Amino acid sequence: MNKNTLRLKLSKIGLINQIVLIGILLIASNALAYKEDPHHQFDMTHNLTNETKIKFIQAADVTKACDAESRRRGNGGFGIAVDACSFYNWRMDECTIITPLTANFHTIGHEVRHCLQAHWHDMNGEINR
Repeated sequence: MNKNTLRLKLSKIGLINQIVLIGILLIASNALAYKEDPHHQFDMTHNLTNETKIKFIQAADVTKACDAESRRRGNGGFGIAVDACSFYNWRMDECTIITPLTANFHTIGHEVRHCLQAHWHDMNGEINR
């Protein structure tokens, strides 16, 4: 093997490693991009309703269940992984929350807040006000 062949092989390995590293960094940055403070205070006087019926659905595959419910309601699905989701039926004054089979206070509280104040997320995780 001559020097040029060896350099070419090493440069290909280097390029593959760079691509893998960039991929890992992109995944990690997206995973850490949105972190919500469970102790953040929010104004309860901005509720759209103070009285509603809440229906809880527990699902083994939350993303699949949330996506299916979104499509059933004509919203087109999520297209991203979610920890939980909520939907409001304004005609029936009813909120549906889908959670995993086990859920923490923060996740449940977050979804109940959507039921009271709306402000659902867009596909980037940003809150629509």
